[in-house]
Amino acid sequence: MFYRRKILLALLEAFGGSLDMLDCQKLLLLLCLRRGKQYYDFFPHATGNKSFILVQDHNRLIDLGLLAAQDNFHLAAAGPYIDQVQAKDRAVLYALAAEIGALRGEALLHKAALEAPHYFSYGPLGKPLFSNPRDEYLSANWTESQEPTFFTIGYEGLSIDAYLGLLISNNVAALIDVRKNPISMKYGFSKKKLSYFLSDAGITYIHVPELGIPSNLRHDLQSESDYRQLFNFYSEHILPEQSEQLTRLKQIAKDDKRVAITCFEADHMHCHRHRIAAYLANEPDFHVPIIHLHSEDARTINQESKNARNGLLDRNTLYSSV
Repeated sequence: MFYRRKILLALLEAFGGSLDMLDCQKLLLLLCLRRGKQYYDFFPHATGNKSFILVQDHNRLIDLGLLAAQDNFHLAAAGPYIDQVQAKDRAVLYALAAEIGALRGEALLHKAALEAPHYFSYGPLGKPLFSNPRDEYLSANWTESQEPTFFTIGYEGLSIDAYLGLLISNNVAALIDVRKNPISMKYGFSKKKLSYFLSDAGITYIHVPELGIPSNLRHDLQSESDYRQLFNFYSEHILPEQSEQLTRLKQIAKDDKRVAITCFEADHMHCHRHRIAAYLANEPDFHVPIIHLHSEDARTINQESKNARNGLLDRNTLYSSV
C-alpha cells in the first residue's frame, strides 16, 4: 500500500474514524504543513484546498474494504493504523488531534485558511475569509493578472494536484495539449481525465495533436545530441507544415490571454514545446512573453505555505473572519 494511504487511514483513526471530504482535506493539509512533507499535494479551489489524488485514494480504499462505500471517509475495518506509520508521523498526528479536537466545518476552514492562505484565497471563497485578498504574501504565490502570457509546462515529477496548482497560481485560462497521443500511465494525465480535472479547476482544455512528435521519432533518445537532432528535424520539417495550427495557437493566446502548452518532460529543453515557443517568439505578429514553468515552482509554493505555518504570516488583523 502507498505510504500516503497509510497516513490517511492513520489520520482517520486519530480523528474518531470518520470525516467528511472537506474536513479531511483540511486536516491532511495541516498534517503536511506540520510534518514538513507533501504526502498529498493540493490546489486552490472554490471549496478550499482540493486533491484529486485523495479522491482516487478514497475510491481505492473502498475497493480494498478499508473504507465504507459512502461519500465521506469512514473506516470500515479495524486498525490499528496509527501504529503502521513512522514515529515522527505518529507524534504529529497525536499533536494535531489534541490541538484540533472537535473543530470541524467553518471553524476548521478558518484555521486552515490562516495557516495556508494560498489555497483559500482563490475565487469567491477568499472574499469573506480575507479582508485583503491581494495581501503581499498572497500575490507572491498566485496572481490574478490578466497580462497576456504564454507558458509551457511538463507534468513529469508532478502529481495532478501539484500540476493544477501551478497552472492556477499563474492564472492560466487555457491549457493546450501538444502531445501527439495524449495517453499517460500517470494518474490524471490522459486526455479524458485531464480535460475533466482542468474543467473542475476552471481551465479550458484544448488538444492540438498536429503539433506533437510521432512516437517513432522519439525512440532511442540517449544523448543531448539525439535530442538536438530530433528538435532540429521538428523545427525544420514538422512545424513549417503546421502554419494553420500555429495560427490557431496565436489566436487562443489572443483570446484567452494566459495560456499554456503542455507535454510530459519536466525540462522544457528536452521537450518539443520549447521549439513551439521559440517558433512563435520569432513570428512578427506574436508579442507575448514566454515563461517555462517547472516542478521547482510548485515546491516553492509549498515552501511558502510551510513558512506561513512557521509564523511568517502571524498577522491576524489582515483576516476579517479568522
